Amino acid sequence: MKAVEEGILIHRAPYSETSLLITILCKTQGLLTFLFQGGKKKHGNILFPMAQIEFTYYKRSDSSLGKITEVNLTSVAKTIPFDPVKSSIAFFMAELIQQIVKSGHAENQLFYMLRQEVEWLDASDELTNYPLWLLAVVCVECGIAPAVEAEHPTVLDLIGGKLTTVRPNHVQYIEGDWIHWFETMLQEDRVSFLSHTISKQDRLQCFDAWLLYYRSHLQGIRPFKSVDIIREIF
Repeated sequence: MKAVEEGILIHRAPYSETSLLITILCKTQGLLTFLFQGGKKKHGNILFPMAQIEFTYYKRSDSSLGKITEVNLTSVAKTIPFDPVKSSIAFFMAELIQQIVKSGHAENQLFYMLRQEVEWLDASDELTNYPLWLLAVVCVECGIAPAVEAEHPTVLDLIGGKLTTVRPNHVQYIEGDWIHWFETMLQEDRVSFLSHTISKQDRLQCFDAWLLYYRSHLQGIRPFKSVDIIREIF
């Protein structure tokens, strides 16, 4: 069966000297992996993380792996492939999606949200706090965001999934005055949150706390390859 689909490129890996295995967050089918024969020679230069693409593929009924025959960009990124900071954030974004989205499950709302975020990333230079905003908005989209149970919270309960001022009856929590930034990033829009001046130490602590929170609520989260690069950006 031959078909045309839109998607966001999440990951590419070599399959042979000329071919690639490409993982795509599809508009209608969720996260799927395809074989792109000759992909290195045909379009290897446009297949960067979070690229918005339209692709033609076919899939036999007796095979679980579809084969791509053609790929074209649906939106041409003007800065992401050439800006080391933006490309690092795009790589982290793609790595996050690959870890949290289950293969083959439709993620239409997440797809549209990510498309908006990629377009914003390409057009904006206000990047200092952006990885925190990204982790917050994806967490909300996944339905696992911590509940805000107190104004100016100082405790992030990793197991209970809440922001509070009261220590829980277990040891899996994080405490600090900087926890209040979680309330801010969960309740404000992107423009408002990115306008805040957050100290480098607070940004790093929030970033590491988000990763711990994801691991506490989603199974199979592996260490991120791009974490060190994001920490350098901070």
